[in-house]
Amino acid sequence: MSDPYPRKTQICFVHCVDKAIAQTQMFGVHYMPVWIYTLAAYIRPIPQIEISMFDVRIMEMDRLPIADIYLMSGINQDYKSLTEFRHLLKEKNPKAVVILGGPICWSYQQAGHIEKLKDFDHLAIGDGEPVAKDLIERLLKKEAVPQILDWNKKFEVAQSLVMDRQLMDETVGEYYGAVIEVSRGCPFLCEFCDIRIQKDNNRPHNVPPEKIVAELDYFAAKGVTQILFACDNFIGDPQWSEAVCDAILKWKEKTNYKVNIYTWLTINISNFANLMNKMRLCGFDMFFIGIESFEQNQLLETAKIQNVKAGLVDSIRTIHANGFIVVAGIIFGFDTEPENVYLSTLDGIMKSGLISGEPSLLTALPGTPLFKRMKYSNRLRDGKLGLGGYKYQTNIKYLRDKEKIIKNFQDFVKSYTKGKFQYNRFKVFCSLLKPEAYSEMSQSGYINVASLAKMVSKNHAALRYLGLRVLNLLFNPERLFYLVLALGLAMKMQFKGQKVWKYFNFWFFVWSNSVIKFENLVPENFDIGQVDADFKMDQIIPVEYLEQLNEPIPEHKMKAQRKLTVEALKKLSERSG
Repeated sequence: MSDPYPRKTQICFVHCVDKAIAQTQMFGVHYMPVWIYTLAAYIRPIPQIEISMFDVRIMEMDRLPIADIYLMSGINQDYKSLTEFRHLLKEKNPKAVVILGGPICWSYQQAGHIEKLKDFDHLAIGDGEPVAKDLIERLLKKEAVPQILDWNKKFEVAQSLVMDRQLMDETVGEYYGAVIEVSRGCPFLCEFCDIRIQKDNNRPHNVPPEKIVAELDYFAAKGVTQILFACDNFIGDPQWSEAVCDAILKWKEKTNYKVNIYTWLTINISNFANLMNKMRLCGFDMFFIGIESFEQNQLLETAKIQNVKAGLVDSIRTIHANGFIVVAGIIFGFDTEPENVYLSTLDGIMKSGLISGEPSLLTALPGTPLFKRMKYSNRLRDGKLGLGGYKYQTNIKYLRDKEKIIKNFQDFVKSYTKGKFQYNRFKVFCSLLKPEAYSEMSQSGYINVASLAKMVSKNHAALRYLGLRVLNLLFNPERLFYLVLALGLAMKMQFKGQKVWKYFNFWFFVWSNSVIKFENLVPENFDIGQVDADFKMDQIIPVEYLEQLNEPIPEHKMKAQRKLTVEALKKLSERSG
């Protein structure tokens, strides 16, 4: 007689990151692991399974479910944590099947190091949506499944399911706000970016506006109003961007819900005045934009053409004037970098009124043209795959003396964290805001102090960091003086009806973070390299790399942008003799 209540197969999603990076770089602010809720929706229809999840950032080990199948994902910086946790899972349940997917698998394959992940039972390379359900069903049927499953196609996110409601109902309250994936792909061709080289990813793949609104409606109904729109470039297709905004505006009018949205996009948003106006009305609040450098040679070197054309300072000022905060990505370590690049960086930050923006060091991500150029020039450091979570380590052998690069970084940090510099950039930002930016945008903003405090209060390490932040500002006379000046400026503007509290809060959050990150930074903290003494400058553009440029390339603009990269490097070679 068959069992009327057969045991269901236990499936557990595990979000396993480098906890040290999560603590030091994120300071206790944890975003929901959107990949879990996404893939859970695809396997939920399988009748003989039960689904759970475990997040190492917020859950104690006694909450780890005993499962038959564990699904894990991560990026390169999580390698050690992922492999250690895989062994822990096998110790607890030797018969469990442990599957790893996500960017780390694709990246390690591109770098030729996939064997380093061999301890996992199965590796899923590529988009997970098309393969998740089939993989689980085959395992349930005891079918033979290869260790490496390489989905070498592009999943159209327009066909995506809404995230798994059951799992979100159980856990979403444990995170800071919500994450909605809205698009994949970017039309630009930056040399160091791995978005451009993934399968059919040099064009936008967009989620329909009605699906995005459905996700927004779910979160807003649960009182979740801090929303991160995850994408590679929100304005990769401006017509779609406008359609999304139109749909959100109709939804807001119908429901009276208000949300604060943070997303990633490119500097050319400054050319779309009507779109920016709609985004402001929708609740968009902050944009991450890859500024990279205020030096034109570096932008040409890395084929960051959109930034060259834009006129960076004026474009950033235009975006700020519309009430948006630009969270700037800045990079040190380009081949064409001048000796004291930190000076032009500080000047660019000040003139544009950036109240966010810290440098990281140029890294060659596996599979990118930059990675290939470094490889052919023998400039990759052994064992370093890149994508580290710390801002002062890299896998590149720099052309410049590494001690000078370290000093450049430290000189930047020394000036950047001073109270006078911080106050002045906040003052410039406030001076740029147009009147409509005050009246139309939310008072709380994406950085919500109450929500942050609630999350940080649950984490002892994060509370310690919070205390250090406050102490570092209050017990430093110079910083305290300019903090009081900034507070006075904010209060004066607020009294006049110019609502700048959310900008003050964000500015304070960023400044206090930077002090904690960089205050005690010493040369020993840096993990970087330089070329050997006998390195010849003509090796920066090796023959093998130039030959690759002559291969047939579908996108005509790819040739043009790579040509600019080579031209910038040739100029460097000529300049250096």
